[in-house]
Amino acid sequence: MIVVPSASDCLVLYGDFLNFTPEELFDHWVKPELLLLWWPKDVELDAVVGGMYRFGWPEQDWVLRGRYEAFEPGRRLRFTWHWDQHPADIDPMWVDVFFMPIDRGVRLSIFHGPYSESASDQGAKQGHLEGWIHFGMRLAGLRPGEVV
Repeated sequence: MIVVPSASDCLVLYGDFLNFTPEELFDHWVKPELLLLWWPKDVELDAVVGGMYRFGWPEQDWVLRGRYEAFEPGRRLRFTWHWDQHPADIDPMWVDVFFMPIDRGVRLSIFHGPYSESASDQGAKQGHLEGWIHFGMRLAGLRPGEVV
């Protein structure tokens, strides 16, 4: 995954996932049996616009949940992002994921935000960056080929 220079309020990164089609890579974001291979340990979701998701990591007692706002198979996925352990009065973040066909694979672009200028938000942004790189590499490892 490559980080793209961006404003402090949005994290932008992309990676090239070889040997996937856009539809196959999209499915790895919205089908529970495929999500479990690379990201959460527990999944509940309704994969439609307006549908809710709940991802869990029981070992850490972490729960991430949100709602799908855009759902275009093989092209785009947008969802809100809120950790249960954060106060309920914090507005949820959003994640936009784009799937662009390239030679022998897919360019996956992730936009994640918004972040304020506060030290805690900028720390969260760095943590999200590290998480997307880690889990992106796990996703890329599901198919032979390299992520660039």
